[in-house]
Amino acid sequence: MPVPHYGIWVGEPLSFIAQRERIDPKSPHIYLKFKNSREEHRIYEAAINIKSLDHDTRLVFWLVENFQHSLTDTLQDLEPGFQSISNGDGLGIDYIRDGLITLSEGELLPHDLPGPNNDIIDRVAPILASAIKRKATIYIWGSEYSPRKDGIHDIHMNQGSLPRFENGVGQDGAVLLHFPDDGHWEGIFIAFASQRVPTDDRTGVPVPGAVELVDQLQTTDSADLNCE
Repeated sequence: MPVPHYGIWVGEPLSFIAQRERIDPKSPHIYLKFKNSREEHRIYEAAINIKSLDHDTRLVFWLVENFQHSLTDTLQDLEPGFQSISNGDGLGIDYIRDGLITLSEGELLPHDLPGPNNDIIDRVAPILASAIKRKATIYIWGSEYSPRKDGIHDIHMNQGSLPRFENGVGQDGAVLLHFPDDGHWEGIFIAFASQRVPTDDRTGVPVPGAVELVDQLQTTDSADLNCE
């Protein structure tokens, strides 16, 4: 089943709340507030998963601190707000097929642990705080809230899950940030440790023999993950 209401939202980040274990031990999120542009007053929300509901609750995280890809040339031409993405229009992203990240270089992270820089919140929160302070433009891929249309979720890899979950090719979620003070880009990519690769080129579901991401990290060349 493909990801419904898939698209990209262009906006300006304003604030965020990261739900610790004591707030939501089951399905916590980072809730990012943003607006389309400085001129617009309406506030929207991005719900970023920071814990899996599967048997392995950890996430796989990739931070690309100097993101360089031809995709950024297209993004800068987009108007603020949400834009629906259809297959073939060049705006959808795919962790496995687009070369945006190297899958095996992902960082395996739990939701919330005592101590510094050892969980997903510790890794994501400083990036968002910097983006807010420096007035970065944020590009968020995911599924638009329906029917409210006032936010976006599924901001993670949206393939390689069991068929009862939504899977799609070219429908992954992510966050890119463009910093106006120096012009550089940063990329935040998140997946669930239990998602499997490789995936079917048509449906995005795991192919027979696919292996969980947790077992691929730093052990398998990324080129092997694209082959069925």
